[in-house]
Formats: sequence, C-alpha cells, structure tokens
Amino acid sequence: MRRALVSRRAETNLDEPSRRRLAALAGKEPTAWQRVERGYTPAERWQLTFADGSTAFAKLATTPATASWLRAEHAVYAKVSGPFMPALLGFEDHPERPLLLIEDLSSARWPPPWRAGDVPRLLAALRAMAATPLSHGVLPELERDRGRFAGWLNVERDPAPFLSLGLCSEAWLAASLPSLLLAQDLAWLGGSELVHGDLRSDNLCFMGDRVVLVDWNAARRGSALFDLASLAPSVRLEGGPLPDELVPGEGSLAALQSGYFAANAGLRPIADAPLVRHIQLRQLRVALPWAARLLGLPPPDVDWLERASARRDVALSEGEIDESRWLEAAEEVIADAHLASADPRLPVCAPGDAAEQRAGDELVLDAIEAPERPCALLWIGAGSAFGLDALMLVASERGLSLDADALDISPRLASLASVRWPERAERIASGVLLEHAPRRRYDIVVVALEQVPRPRRREWIERLQARYLGPGGRVVLRAERVGRGPDPAQRATALGLRPGGVLERALPGAGSLRGAWLAR
Repeated sequence: MRRALVSRRAETNLDEPSRRRLAALAGKEPTAWQRVERGYTPAERWQLTFADGSTAFAKLATTPATASWLRAEHAVYAKVSGPFMPALLGFEDHPERPLLLIEDLSSARWPPPWRAGDVPRLLAALRAMAATPLSHGVLPELERDRGRFAGWLNVERDPAPFLSLGLCSEAWLAASLPSLLLAQDLAWLGGSELVHGDLRSDNLCFMGDRVVLVDWNAARRGSALFDLASLAPSVRLEGGPLPDELVPGEGSLAALQSGYFAANAGLRPIADAPLVRHIQLRQLRVALPWAARLLGLPPPDVDWLERASARRDVALSEGEIDESRWLEAAEEVIADAHLASADPRLPVCAPGDAAEQRAGDELVLDAIEAPERPCALLWIGAGSAFGLDALMLVASERGLSLDADALDISPRLASLASVRWPERAERIASGVLLEHAPRRRYDIVVVALEQVPRPRRREWIERLQARYLGPGGRVVLRAERVGRGPDPAQRATALGLRPGGVLERALPGAGSLRGAWLAR
C-alpha cells in the first residue's frame, strides 16, 4: 500500500520564508531541496540537503488540520524517543504553518515488497517499542478513544454509507451485526504499552538494522495488540501474511478494525485527505472477511469483484479510462480480492469451493496430451503460483510430472508466493500480460480471459499461441460452472477464435464445469 500522491502541483521550489525558517531551525543553510509528493494529507514534505552534506526531512502544515496534526506529532517526539522513531531535529510552531524537522529516511527500504524475514523483524521491533517505559500521563490513554472506533454502532445507526460500498447485502449485515457489535465492545484497549495509534504499512521502513515508524501524532498508551490489528489489513494488501496470522485469535480486534473502516469508507471524502476513503475501502475488503472468519460468521455475500470488473469494462468502452488505467484498476481489485481470501487461489467474493477448484485442476490436467513425459506448463493470472501449487498436488496424485512456471498480473501476489516458496521464486513472475516476454516455450498455458481488456483478448490469445506454445502446445481457458454464463468455448468463439476442444467434468452433488483449449 504505497503512500499515495495527494497533489500533482508542478512547483518544486521552496519559498524564501520557509527556507529562512528551516535554516534558522537547523542552524545551517539548505543548499538543495526536493518536494516529496507523497502521503494522504496536503502537508508539504521536503527532503533537504545542507552544505556539509547532511540531510533532513521537513513537514510544513498547509491547513488548520495539518497544523494540529504536526503539533500533536511534535508533542510525542518531545516525550518519547527510541530507535523506532526518526530523530527529532527541530520544531517551530506557527499560527498557520508549523514546521517539523526530522531525520531523513529517504535511503531506507519502504515496503512493499515484503521480503522473507521482514515480518518477524517488524514484530520484534514492535515488541521492543511497546515495552518503552512511559510515565503516567505522558500520553493519552487509548481506551479513551474507544468511541472513535465504535464503528459498527455507527453502521447500526445509519447503514446506508456502508451498504453503498457494495461489499455485502442488507440481509448479511442484519444477521451479522449483533455479533460484530458484541465483539467490538469486547476489544481490549487498556494497558501501559506504547501504541503508535496509526500503524499502517506506509508508516514504517527498514533503515539498516532499525525498523522506523513515522507519523506519530496519534500515539497513545494502551494495548500493543491494537497496533498489530491496525497494521494487519494494510500489510496483507501489500502481499504480507493474513491478518489471522499476524494477530491470531483476536476476533474482537478484527471487529473493531473492520467496524472503523465500515463506518468511514462510505462517507464523503475528507477535504484535507481526499484519498483516505478509498484506502479505507481497500482495507475494509480485507478486514471484513477477516472478522467474519474469526467470529464464525458467513462470508460477506456480494461479489464486488464481478461488479467492479463490469464497471471497469464500461468505463473503458465509453472512453472514461484508457487501457493503462484499466490494467491498474484490474490489478487493484483482483489482487485485493485474492489477498482478502484465506485461500489466495480464490477471490474472497467469488462463488465456488474446494471441490470446484479441484475439478478445475482436473480439467487442466485433462488437456495434457503426452502424460508420459514432464509437461512444461505456465499458469497465468491472479494468484497463479497458489493455483499452480494446488495443481501440482493433483498432478502428483495422477502420476503426472509438471515442469511449471507462474505469471501473475499482480506483483503483490507474486511477492507473497515467492516468500512462501523461496525455492520456486525464480519461476514466479509478474507483469503486464500484454507485454510480457516468455522465458521459454510451453506445452500448456492456462489463462483466464478477464486478465486483459476485452478489446485486446483475441490479440492476447493469438500472442500466446504464437510466442508461448511449443509444437503441439495448447492454451487452456480456465473452466467455469455451466449455467453461469457463456462457457469458455463460446467466449472464445465470440472473439473469432476456434477452440480445439471442450473439457467438462461433473461436480460433486450437482452441476458441472466446462473449459476449452486452443491449439497453437
């Protein structure tokens, strides 16, 4: 969840009054400065270089709200210190433009991606931070903020903003709300530990042997588990572990966090932080099913991914977005849906179960023509490495050998898979599918048409046939349940492509899956 741009203003020059203030505060003249256009608020951010070669990072308020936040942040720096905080270099108050000068962290590594070992290192640093001695009264108590996090109570009073997000039905909310309200009330916030209070993945970095947190204006004294629960959805969105793994068994905190996002994501944009509502929605996509899993509730029952995909296709066809924006939006929602799921093979809001997934894997293996030799196979799509892992297990049960690679539309999902299977990392790639160059030729290439814009799908399939397949190779279109809409063979025919064969398997109970393949 990279820190978003909040301004695209062209000016890069630091005004003369601000330069004088910075020079007086630092005790030396800045000789170079670079505007840092990142963050969720319109505060000015500058990376400064001085004549002696030293550097610093400056934040200047631009609105009453950002002024208040900077004063609150300085108050924390004045009372708390540790290797987990940037060094405070100076602060100057001002009626309109307070100025905070801190250590420059531009050389640090800011996730994503999350590398192997990052999460354990972060957790160790957070434990050490939480144990920082605090005098009574130095920081406000987190428990006193409980009303601010009573999100499900606000949803109960006015469910319309939450329901407008399209993540669940009114019936699901009515049935689940009593459990969410009770769990939220049981969340433990008390304690004497140091709590950052606004811990998201974009507020932390790795600086040498330090883990450093920034934006300390919401620091409190209370339960350190609150920080972990706050952090969990954003880390997952960036390809980190499930919230259930980061904060195991904390259903009450999952309810608290999901309630906060549920009550706020559907409200009007914040004037001083216009992008916050969207990132709250994205975190809610992860937090809501997390809470449902831990509280034993049925999963939210709206396929928001399909609706988002339909809106994206319409926007492209009507010229509201271009192909680049379509691909960007596709990666966001498709990867978010897979990351929100306890099983990254399947998006959280898609119909289907383990039996259907198994039948789909069997259909892919049915397309292999020469089972007596290893099959060079490429799985393309969201969660491809996870789907490939399951496919390889089914193949081993059938005595088939796969020489397999994965190509994911999402760097986040590819990163998660590479951390999980470091021995396969060289075989897990990500990139724009219409531009990707294959590393070799394959016998089988498994695809889902939804990964590329509709006007480019025929071109993409023909590119796969020409550049990816070896002699006798096949492009296999992922199977779909019969009756949900046009089957893969019909969809290929509608694109002007000629399927070489149809694959079908009955599902346990009732219904069947149907796929198709196209020859080179």
